[in-house]
Amino acid sequence: MALVLFMFVNKITTPRYLSESELLVNGFYQFSEPKEFSDFKIMTSEDVVLSKQDLIGKWTLIYFGYTRCPAECPVAMSLIKGLYSTLNSKGLDMKNKQMLLVTIDPENDSAEQVDSYAKAFNKTFIGARGERPALLSIATQFNVMVVEPPKINTFNNMVHLENHSNNILLINPDSKYAGFFRPPFDAEKFLLIYQSLVAER
Repeated sequence: MALVLFMFVNKITTPRYLSESELLVNGFYQFSEPKEFSDFKIMTSEDVVLSKQDLIGKWTLIYFGYTRCPAECPVAMSLIKGLYSTLNSKGLDMKNKQMLLVTIDPENDSAEQVDSYAKAFNKTFIGARGERPALLSIATQFNVMVVEPPKINTFNNMVHLENHSNNILLINPDSKYAGFFRPPFDAEKFLLIYQSLVAER
């Protein structure tokens, strides 16, 4: 009986490895070889500098958003929040996993505001801000559009930015760009893909 129970628990907790084509169909574009990217320096709250070195040894999800985002950012952040809640409920080790929110609106977001916004979803999430030149340098390497766009649909201090890239990036423990999740997002697929990728290491 104990053996049967172990096999059942193992089956539902052990992630299934997905092929490259399965990953793509389910919303993740995986590079054939993880991509190198240059070092960067952005600020978190309390003037703490965050660099490429801080990504080594961890699976890092990076999302480019902003605190006054009315729709896309809360959806993406809630998705990642749900992922972390599920992983925690399964008792999985979270020490080698982190989430980084980088603001695309540094003219209006302070490092403290971004970090507070990120931590409202999960206290372990990190929010960071870079000056526009540093932001452009980082985003260009990840093919993320962050050129300051016109502001429209202002309501209740919520601001919609045109041309807002909405991908969620995945950086592997070697601090290399492994690929990205593409919208529309689905919580079950997101969990399936993430567990498959992380379990491969």
